[in-house]
Amino acid sequence: MLLLHVSDTHLGSSRPLTYSASREQDFYEVFDDVIEIAIRERVDAVLHCGDFFDDPEPSPRTYYHAIRSLRKLSEAGIPLLVVAGQHDRSRRAEVSPLKVLEEAGMVRVMALSKPETRVVRLRSGELGIAAVPYAPPDVVREWVKELRRPEAERRILMAHLLLKELGLPASHTSLPELDAASYSYVALGDYHRRYVTEVGGVPVVYPGSTEALDVTERSDERYAAIVDLSKREVSVSWATLSRFRRIVLIENVSSYTDLVRGVEKLGLPGRGKPPILYVRLGELKDPHGYDLKRMRDWLDGLVRRSAILTYRLTLPEVIEEEGPQEELEREEPPPTLEYVVYEVVRDPEVAELLIRIVRSGDDVEAVRRIVLETVANERLVGKIERLVGQK
Repeated sequence: MLLLHVSDTHLGSSRPLTYSASREQDFYEVFDDVIEIAIRERVDAVLHCGDFFDDPEPSPRTYYHAIRSLRKLSEAGIPLLVVAGQHDRSRRAEVSPLKVLEEAGMVRVMALSKPETRVVRLRSGELGIAAVPYAPPDVVREWVKELRRPEAERRILMAHLLLKELGLPASHTSLPELDAASYSYVALGDYHRRYVTEVGGVPVVYPGSTEALDVTERSDERYAAIVDLSKREVSVSWATLSRFRRIVLIENVSSYTDLVRGVEKLGLPGRGKPPILYVRLGELKDPHGYDLKRMRDWLDGLVRRSAILTYRLTLPEVIEEEGPQEELEREEPPPTLEYVVYEVVRDPEVAELLIRIVRSGDDVEAVRRIVLETVANERLVGKIERLVGQK
């Protein structure tokens, strides 16, 4: 039995950009990459461990791209088995977008609002699945105490959560609490970087997101895990995704010359799509700002030549400025939450923080976790203080 494990596809996103048709398309294209790998490898099923969509109320465009890709998988006879992440659960509508896809015959939802244990029939035989959707940490800890293991020779755990073993301040549970050693394979989502460990010989895997959503998640490679359950000892190999867009970072730039040298080291234009460039400035050598204007003009030229998609320039005052972005072909900008918040605060990182808090709704634990993360980030606290002072 062969499975393909992915997570955090965030279809419909254009992050870290505010609006960009090209960036939104990146998420759809790399998902197509996943589908093609699944068909080429002739897997029995695709495991998707949450945050299939970026917005719990996807646009018609996002549904269109998702269904178009999933239809290829369906025609190949390969089911996509999914658990819900926090981005897949609507707080205003009663129906999750995953249930819409399931009703259309495109996916099979393993767990939406509570843990589920079941045995599914695949081409190569039966697969037992214990599935845990996203929930606040205190809820998950109670769930896993009562989680039933499936009665099947091959059994896996699918979950959208953060392990304590990751060392993050906001974690849900640990491998011993999950009883991970009693499964054949543990498929996880919610952590956007690839992470692999094992317990009692059982592979425990986060494949990472298919696209980086901010500069902290940048990587030169992105992956899907190919899981072989045909033998007693489970093996995991990696399929490299080819259609993602890199996010690259140059730090401590103090002059126009520093910037040019830093970009030259990147080897632009290189393989794949033009990257998104982050430039973090140090103390500028030119007190009159002439170098800064030269930097912007030169970066704008890179965009025009398609050497980069766009850029973000962090000034010494710790205010991030976005480079030019293409306009989506719409008569009016859509009145989304991201648009409104960004227009008010004019800072991508602060806007992202506020959006996370708003989307947490009445989830007190989630808000507490976000606040604790924010307090630990001195740079972000400084931004908020400056913003409050300006307002």
